[in-house]
Amino acid sequence: MYKKIIWPLVIGSAFVLSLLFVSGFIVSIVISGNDDTAQTETEMDMEIPESEPAEDMPPDGASDILVLGDSIGFGVGDEENLGIGERYLNLLDDDSETGKTVTNISVPGFESSQLASLIESDEYSASISSAELIILSIGGNDLNNLNLEDTATLTLAFDETLNIYKENLTFILSEIRSINPDAQLAIIGLYNPYSDDAPQNAPFLLEWNHETRLIVNSDVGFAYIPTYELFDYHLDEYLSPDDFHPNGTGYQAIAEILFRILN
Repeated sequence: MYKKIIWPLVIGSAFVLSLLFVSGFIVSIVISGNDDTAQTETEMDMEIPESEPAEDMPPDGASDILVLGDSIGFGVGDEENLGIGERYLNLLDDDSETGKTVTNISVPGFESSQLASLIESDEYSASISSAELIILSIGGNDLNNLNLEDTATLTLAFDETLNIYKENLTFILSEIRSINPDAQLAIIGLYNPYSDDAPQNAPFLLEWNHETRLIVNSDVGFAYIPTYELFDYHLDEYLSPDDFHPNGTGYQAIAEILFRILN
């Protein structure tokens, strides 16, 4: 009688222990597999660092608004570091057009020949081809480098410089149109930061702006943005402490004229 009772108990206990052993083995495999997966994902995160933008020039890529040119295109003198492009974009945002981006590849000190070479190099073709609006600011350094005292010599040098600028601007327009035939273009006209001290510069600036307008008028999608009269009456208000570049108020005034003309 005792044997009939004890053997079923022994067999039952052995069966329960076997189940516990098998279950523990399966659980250990599952946990080990999860640990391996988590470790692999962590290693992948460590192996793929976040990319960093270039510090000197922005990478070429898609953008809605592209700014090309010199220090005024770059935004030198703007206390808020916005410049024409960002200030124009803010006006668009106020007009319920959001989600657009600005790319600025302007270089302080650039002359028209340098901008022509930059565009010809195809380095920024992607930015040009994707842009809906391309803002140009160029020519000021071409003209500002004429520092001759002799009036007759200055006139000859001006004529030569103006002709070179016109050739470069025509080339820039042609190259941009070969890359992006549909973009809206706009060029910022020149103002006279020395109007009080050098009124004799006025005829040269007016002729320069007039010749620029003639090239602009050759393209139906090209707009000229006048600044001469605007700054002539507001130099104290619109110039930065360097007495050459616009300050934030000056850039805002240019952006607002750009907005009114284009919209």
